[in-house]
Parts: sequence; structure tokens; C-alpha cells
Amino acid sequence: MRCLPLVLLSAAVAACAGNVADYVGPRTSIMAPQLIRYGLGLSEARCVGERLAATLDPLRLRRLARSAGAVRQGYFDPDRLSARDLAYVASRERDARVGAAFTAAAAACDVAGAPAGASVRGVPSADGVIIVGPGQLPPPDGTVPAVPTGPGQGAGPGRTAWLNLGAAGSGQSIAIDAASIEEAGGTRTAWFRMTDPGAHAPGENSFRLRIDCGHRTINALSRRRRDAAGTIVESRDYPDNPLPVEGGTVMEIAFLSLCT
Repeated sequence: MRCLPLVLLSAAVAACAGNVADYVGPRTSIMAPQLIRYGLGLSEARCVGERLAATLDPLRLRRLARSAGAVRQGYFDPDRLSARDLAYVASRERDARVGAAFTAAAAACDVAGAPAGASVRGVPSADGVIIVGPGQLPPPDGTVPAVPTGPGQGAGPGRTAWLNLGAAGSGQSIAIDAASIEEAGGTRTAWFRMTDPGAHAPGENSFRLRIDCGHRTINALSRRRRDAAGTIVESRDYPDNPLPVEGGTVMEIAFLSLCT
């Protein structure tokens, strides 16, 4: 019976504060996938993520991540998501501190395309920007009509948004389709493609990888090959086989990009 108070305390903390892991792990990982999905480069995403983590508590970060993850079509350009779209999403959060925190972080990190101030419900911001959707004002709830997207599709039908993540010591580099990022608990899933050392263009194959941030593993789910015209000419699914992330490889770059 002596353990009961500690059990009750742990339950209370979990119930009131959200994910307990958020308070003992790096908070920057909460928003990392969404920052990349909205087109921020790696240095921009890390800078903004660190500033948001220092300004907002995990609960507000989780709420912002959920709101951002629900948007599938850009307000300004229906074919892609941008930092400007994310500024609008943040401005529509119930807590005004969230929008202010993102605006300040984007400005401090020199994020290209992010407005200096976010407008609310069509009211001009300090820099005169009025947030509008594709041809109309956004609905009152701040969402946009969902666009059917599958793995590898971009913000618009059939579109992709490839972002270079960097190169390993071997010279091999890796890129992610930012529009394909999916989150589920502690995992991140997306399409990736590699460019071999010395090559001027990525290979024909792209791979759908699932990254387990907590266990530091990567699982190759499927592969597809496109021809010169971009048509998928071969597709293959792989059996479940999570493998440890090896240091100094492009897989480590993918892990660090989405999990830190």
C-alpha cells in the first residue's frame, strides 16, 4: 500500500500534463516532422523547433503539431505547404501565445516566406498580410478541405516535395518527400530517396521507411521505381524487419532529421 500514493501521483501527472515522455525527452522532436512537412530547411527546422520547445510547454506543442498535421492543402498554394501556412495554423490556436511563439521563432531563425505577423480570420497583420485560402478565405475553424493523399503524394494530388537532408561521410546523400511524412506515436514514416557518391541525380528507387524514434530503428516498408517520365514502373513491399540506426550513414541522417 505504500506504493499507492506514487502510483496515483504518476497517473495524475500523465492525465494533466499529456505525454510524460515529453518532459523527459527532447521537446524539439514534437514539431520536427511538421516543420519539415511545411517546407522548412533542416537548419530552419532545428532553429524554430528549439525556440518553440523553449517557449511552449509540451501540451501546447502537441496541440500545434496535431493542428498542423491535419492540414493537407496549402492556403496560398494548393500544391504545397509553406511556412506561411504554418504561421496561419499557429495563429488559429486557442492560446494566443502559440501564434506569437511561432512568429517570433520564424523571425529569429530567418525563415523564408514566414510573415512577420499572422493575421486572424482575414484581418490584416502588422505587415499587411491577409491569410487567404486557394481563392477564398479559410473556413471559420481554420481548416481547409482535405485533399486525398497517399504515401509519396505531395500537398496536392500526385505532387511531391523533396527536401535534401544531407550527405554521409561516404558521399551518399538522402532526401525526403516532406509531403509524405506521417506520425503515429513515437514513429515517423515517409518516402526517401538516395543519391550515390558522385552522382548528379538521385537514383530511380525511392523507399518508404518507418523510423522508431524511441527504439532508434528504421524499417524499410516498401520500394518503388519510376521511369524518366515519373511513372511508377515497379513496386515492392518488404516484410517487417526493423534494424538499428547505424552511425555515420544516411539512415542516421534520416533519424536525426525527424526525431531530434
